Amino acid sequence: ERIWTVFIIETSQCVCSSLSLSVSAAATFVVNVAQSSYEAEENHSITLGWTFTTRTQGSYRELFIYCSLLAPHKELVLYQVHDGVEFPESQHDQFSGRVQSDKDVLREGRIRLHVSRLRTEDSGLYRCGVKTEDGFNSGRCRLKVTGEFELQCLII
Repeated sequence: ERIWTVFIIETSQCVCSSLSLSVSAAATFVVNVAQSSYEAEENHSITLGWTFTTRTQGSYRELFIYCSLLAPHKELVLYQVHDGVEFPESQHDQFSGRVQSDKDVLREGRIRLHVSRLRTEDSGLYRCGVKTEDGFNSGRCRLKVTGEFELQCLII
């Protein structure tokens, strides 16, 4: 059995942590996306979703979640949880005041992020990584936000 070390570096808060995971544990821990792609109009809202493997009792001593938009040359933090506690200070300004999480479904292994007042710059690839004592994995989905002008051109 090989041991892998994963480094998580958060540039916005200069926090660095190292996690050691065994290959067999990581292979059984799964993160899935609710949908692989989403499409929405500018100024509307959308709910992005992921699921992850949970234990039968549904609780973890360790729960780390890191959801971000993979923008060209940078990564914009959308949502973050450290040891089961939300970490809103790490959220990128682009998403400030526009992201709400459904905390009740976390125990069920579901991440639901409601993003309001969508902007065309919110378009792109979103990744959500989850780490528990059972392992680490991540899922990706794509969001395309269409501007009002683009929609009018399509209708004409």
